[in-house]
This record gives sequence, structure tokens and C-alpha cells, in this order.
Amino acid sequence: MRQILLGLVTIFAIVLPGTSHAQVTAKDIQVAARVLNFTATPFTGTVKLGIVYDPAIAASAADEQALAGILGSGLAVGSVTLVPVLVPIAKLASTPVDVLFLTSGLGAAAAAVGTQAASAKTLCITTDISATQAGNCAVSVQSDPKVVITVNKAAASASGVSFASAFLMMVTEI
Repeated sequence: MRQILLGLVTIFAIVLPGTSHAQVTAKDIQVAARVLNFTATPFTGTVKLGIVYDPAIAASAADEQALAGILGSGLAVGSVTLVPVLVPIAKLASTPVDVLFLTSGLGAAAAAVGTQAASAKTLCITTDISATQAGNCAVSVQSDPKVVITVNKAAASASGVSFASAFLMMVTEI
């Protein structure tokens, strides 16, 4: 009986996206920062990373807290230093940043981030693959158990973001 129950839980975790949430990690942020080096015009120097979150959604607030802790007052990765800017989703349009980082768990509210990224011509990165699949964010990164980067071509194009050809050969495009 215990094995059947464990099997059902595993199936539900796979079939029902969003039923489990892995908190964003330092390795995820390092992968995301490396993505910035592969844009057609690579980012360098200080990059204001807008952490878009909804304080009323537990998964989103947990990601925001984790990201703030990882980034501190700034995190140097390669040629960029990511400086966090906390962006409650209600203040998305009025907070200038260089790159958006969409926290997990926003669901339908993530559409506003996709709209803002397109309007402001700003790259959006997330660890929430469902947001990238829905076109609300151009790039999703996953670092565990292996590095997987997914690029939504339509969302990237709408945001005015293009990537080096060599990079596109190493990622999954949807």
C-alpha cells in the first residue's frame, strides 16, 4: 500500500505542474547570470535584477526571500554584478530594472510580467518553466539535477531580446 501511495504522489507531482515548488538556488542564479553573456549585446557591469514577486503568494514570496538572500547587496558572476531590486507585482510598470526575474507561483498574474517585458524591451528570466511555456517569460533556467535552459522564441522576440547562435544550439527553444 505504501508503494502505491508513493507512486501516486510521484505521478501527481509530474502530471500536475506547480504542485511542488523547489526554491530558487544560488546555482540557478549563476546559470541565469551566464545567460546574460549570450544575448546579442551581452550584459556587463552592474545589472539591476528586478525580482518580481507577489507577497500574497507563498511560493512567490519564498522565492523573493531566497533571491534577496543569495544576491545580498550584489552578486558578481562573470562579467556582471547582479544587484537585486525588489519589485512587487503591483509596482512592476513603475520600477526600472535591466532584467526581470520572475518568481515562481504567480500563475495567471505572470501574464502582466510578460506584457511589461515586451513593453519595456526587457529580458525576463525565471526558474518557473510553466511561465516560459506560457510565454510570460523569455527564459527559464534549471540547475538541478542538470542545467537546462529553455527559451521561448516568441517571448524573447516580443521583448526585443536575441541570443548568440552558439547559445541557441545549447538550449531548448519553444
